[in-house]
Amino acid sequence: MTKVSRIVRLACAATAIALATAVPASAGHDEVQDDPAVVAERLHRMGFVEWRKLSWDRHGFWKIDDARRQNGHVYDLTLEAGSFDLVRLNRERG
Repeated sequence: MTKVSRIVRLACAATAIALATAVPASAGHDEVQDDPAVVAERLHRMGFVEWRKLSWDRHGFWKIDDARRQNGHVYDLTLEAGSFDLVRLNRERG
């Protein structure tokens, strides 16, 4: 059996740990669906002129609070990441 120095074994173990933790962190990351500017452009195309809060949900959705259309109606909505399909639309009373 080949003897491997302790330093080489530690370096290999450290590399394996670094790869194991780095790969899941970057898995599923898509700059297009994670970019708030793309979401803002999609909201403008849907007729919204401003919104109070735009946030990413870890489950793959964009949540938008108090999005206002030009006619003055205000909505809370949820968009699916990637396709930006409308998942939920609730009109605010006011």
